[in-house]
Amino acid sequence: MASENRVQSDELARIGRDLIGREPLFAHIRDSEATIAFLESDKAKRSKGRIVYGECERVADKNKWAIPADFTITLYGPNCKGMDDEHVRRVIFHELLHVGISEDKDGNEVYGVVPHDYEDFRECLDRWGMDWQTK
Repeated sequence: MASENRVQSDELARIGRDLIGREPLFAHIRDSEATIAFLESDKAKRSKGRIVYGECERVADKNKWAIPADFTITLYGPNCKGMDDEHVRRVIFHELLHVGISEDKDGNEVYGVVPHDYEDFRECLDRWGMDWQTK
């Protein structure tokens, strides 16, 4: 089995920063100290038989020496091939909804990945409908 290569993407980071800067839903990210690395993978990914376009992961403390970020957002290149800019933007928007930031009792930021509120996020369904990932 060939290994997966993930590389930082300036273009995906630009889109992510733009969304964080302009979308009220992402004020919690904008107002935090959290850092996000935007990556592109050269592998296709499937989960439970479904195509995975992107993924948000919290970087474990033990891995921060290699990935100096609190979260990674990875888009799977082969699965996103042929998407226009708006579609890529929607995938990044969706992945940013997974970035969870809260505070502990001492006021320190605590990071985690937010699960879908339904089979997806209501925000994506309200904006773009059930088939937003394939449009």
